Amino acid sequence: MDPMNRQVIDTHGVSAQPHVPDQVHPRLPGGFNLPPFGIHQVLAVVIVCIALWAVGAIWLGLQAANQWVGSWQQDIHIHVYLSDDHGSAAGSADKLQEALQTISQVASVRRISAEEAAAWMQGWLHDADLETGELVKRLPLTFELSLTDENAPFLFDDIRDAASRFGARVNEDEVNLARAHYWLSKASWLVWFASLVLALAMALIISNTLRMTLLARADEIHLMRLLGAKEWFVRMPFILEGMVLGVAAGVAAWILLWPIDLFSREWLLTMQVELSLWLLLPALLIGGGVVGTVGALIATARVVSAETTA
Repeated sequence: MDPMNRQVIDTHGVSAQPHVPDQVHPRLPGGFNLPPFGIHQVLAVVIVCIALWAVGAIWLGLQAANQWVGSWQQDIHIHVYLSDDHGSAAGSADKLQEALQTISQVASVRRISAEEAAAWMQGWLHDADLETGELVKRLPLTFELSLTDENAPFLFDDIRDAASRFGARVNEDEVNLARAHYWLSKASWLVWFASLVLALAMALIISNTLRMTLLARADEIHLMRLLGAKEWFVRMPFILEGMVLGVAAGVAAWILLWPIDLFSREWLLTMQVELSLWLLLPALLIGGGVVGTVGALIATARVVSAETTA
């Protein structure tokens, strides 16, 4: 009798089924059954988590910068100061105002007297005990410029040129803040580019991890092909695994971002900036899931069914 087809006979002469050792896993990959997780999957989650954490930290910094600059830029004004020495000249203030109004990107020019500026300063300092008369003597004549397009080229150079002709000076701190929005818009494009590069790297990491799993289960996958399994049926568990790896990395990265928020919250509140990590949670989960799915699709690109290879 062929030993491969021989049945096991017990002591009473009744045939019995052969015993399957405990270490044998007869479950084949396919459908919605996830492959077993191992050390390679854990390492992939850790590496992708670090990359997603870096991306999340960069976007948090950009969010804080946009809040800090954006709160001020809702109504952009540039102030030009004309001291009494220059303003006392006949018509210097009027000529300066006319020169500022000729700049095309300046919507309006409002003249602020020293008395009005002193009253504003008293309110800003919460009614500090300052001598109003002495404060008025020290404050210059101020022109408040409303802008139509702070990103226009040579705008601030034209304002400086008009001010310098009459001995006035421009508030350079306000100019730097007005330009900050332009540089932040440029930085956001760089952040998007860096995020896409890191996403591609994360997808390749997950792809290599799943490829090792595919190699380890090559015989089982080949058997599924011979049994006529469809391509989607063989690929599905590995795609699900890649998605689970990406989502797990996204959750871990989001949790690791909380220390940044906790340690910087008090300092950011002094600048009227409040971060919201909850807004990043859907982005990290969706981003991680998409990265994992793309990596799985790359890894299983050569998995075909028996019908396709026929």
